[in-house]
Amino acid sequence: MKKKYFVVIIFLGIIFLTGCLKKNEQLMDVSAEDGNYYYRNKDLGFNLVLPKEFIYYQTQRQKAEDFIDLEVLIPTSDQVIIQDVPGYLKPIVIRVFDKEFWEENLGENKFINLYTKLDESRTRVYGIKFWEQIPSDWSEKWSEDIKEFIINNFELR
Repeated sequence: MKKKYFVVIIFLGIIFLTGCLKKNEQLMDVSAEDGNYYYRNKDLGFNLVLPKEFIYYQTQRQKAEDFIDLEVLIPTSDQVIIQDVPGYLKPIVIRVFDKEFWEENLGENKFINLYTKLDESRTRVYGIKFWEQIPSDWSEKWSEDIKEFIINNFELR
């Protein structure tokens, strides 16, 4: 009888330790200890760190034949700039191109030229585009440092 309890205790101990040792994944809608937001997109194969100013951010995906856009949306009270999603503007679009399409159209396609290349995988090229018009309530928050931070914290999975 003691062996049976011993086996159960060992089994429960292993389960407990396995749970404790599991890497703690940061939730995308909760800021990390450093205040930043860690966005992971397994389907598109990249990670992105967004600064603490991006509180309440949302994402949406738009698909086309040769690319997929991941749009990062942030809340705004600016009513002057046209908004695709009421109350939100998109400061960032990550465009994931089919690599073959990118290579065949680079320099010739005005839509490719709008994006700065971030990185590439075997089958994809990742580009980024930032908003051109900064809303009034973001004029003091947005900076070149934020753009650099986002670019420098983009990584392929």
